[in-house]
Amino acid sequence: MLIAASAVLILFAWFAGPRRFVEAVLLTRSALDPVFNLTKAGGIEDMGVGAAVNLAVLVVAAACVATRPRVSRGPTLVLWGPLLLVCLVSSQVAPDPGAAIRLTMLLATHAAFCLLAFYFVRDLADLRRVLLLIVAGSIVPTLYAGLQLALGWAVFGDDGIRVFSSFPHPNIYAFYLMTILAVVLTLLAGRNFGLSPRLRRALALYVPVLLALILLTKTRSAWAGAGLILVTHGLLFDRRTLLYFLGLPVALLAVPEFAERLADLQQGNTADAYEKLNSYAFRILLWQGAMTWFWERPLFGWGLSSFGHYVAQFFPLPLENDTIDSHSVYVQFLFETGVIGFLAYLWLYARVVVLTARLILRGQRWAWMILAMTAGYLSMAYSDNMLYYLVPTWYMWFVLGGACAVLGRQRVVRRQPLAVPA
Repeated sequence: MLIAASAVLILFAWFAGPRRFVEAVLLTRSALDPVFNLTKAGGIEDMGVGAAVNLAVLVVAAACVATRPRVSRGPTLVLWGPLLLVCLVSSQVAPDPGAAIRLTMLLATHAAFCLLAFYFVRDLADLRRVLLLIVAGSIVPTLYAGLQLALGWAVFGDDGIRVFSSFPHPNIYAFYLMTILAVVLTLLAGRNFGLSPRLRRALALYVPVLLALILLTKTRSAWAGAGLILVTHGLLFDRRTLLYFLGLPVALLAVPEFAERLADLQQGNTADAYEKLNSYAFRILLWQGAMTWFWERPLFGWGLSSFGHYVAQFFPLPLENDTIDSHSVYVQFLFETGVIGFLAYLWLYARVVVLTARLILRGQRWAWMILAMTAGYLSMAYSDNMLYYLVPTWYMWFVLGGACAVLGRQRVVRRQPLAVPA
């Protein structure tokens, strides 16, 4: 099934063109997880049509590199090269090489989406088009989330009502919503995007819908990230955005579960027989155990994807199936790839921040929202398994790549010599 689905997708990209393929992925991928889960071969993780899409993305990116040499691959190589190289080397010493290679390929798809943006975003008009396409792709998940709430399907495990739409977990949906919120506010912040008054009104009306859904995911880190994005837009572009914070006390009073979600952090902070650890205290205990092992191999770590393999040996509490993910990208890279991999990961985002800052210095003030989105993602990477959250990260990296492509295009225009009259 994997080979057949990959062949079909690659043929579609061949006949429709790489641009149409990427646009189709941007428009539909956020709604397709329920379908892809039905196609996983024998329940083996990531071996269904979803894996075929990942493979097709890598093939299309490679085809663009081979057939369009005029587009510079340098920016993406500088960004992603160090991290992917570290992951490839670390895979050779991993206790589970198969899992390590799968994670490396997953990260390669993130890099591919960043690269593809350089091929299809040449100016602000192209960037506006892809940003609107990403927003359009969120409509189906939004409608599905509304259907879940209306029919009572939004109950997630023991956590009560937590909307998750077409995503496998409320946290992943929350991070996706945060990305869409940043994209919408980027469009509203950029006056030079040339949006019509009707479209601006529609986007403005979409903001409270996104905020309500973010609240209903009950994902606290996404609440903080969305708050940062709102503050950035309110202080720099439109003070009316700050009025959304006035609705927060009302939401806490109207839905007590929101307040309880925050109050959970005030209890369960000690590991004893009478009190269950809250989620953050659990993470702290997990990270402390991981750090004791980190100091045994601080430079290169224990091998990519090794955290889940070794966790039962250093974590003092019982675990389901004797394994659990790190719940922190930073702890994971330190444990699995050591200081070398951790610095390569930080380099990736430090470089993005520098490039985005250059956009701002060149008069593109909407890039402040890109910075806010990046900061929100990095804050969530502190306490969640963001490396494995494919869909939100794909969209985020296409946006980041598109912003960097606009910067590169501005440089080319400025370097072109003025025509000398005859």
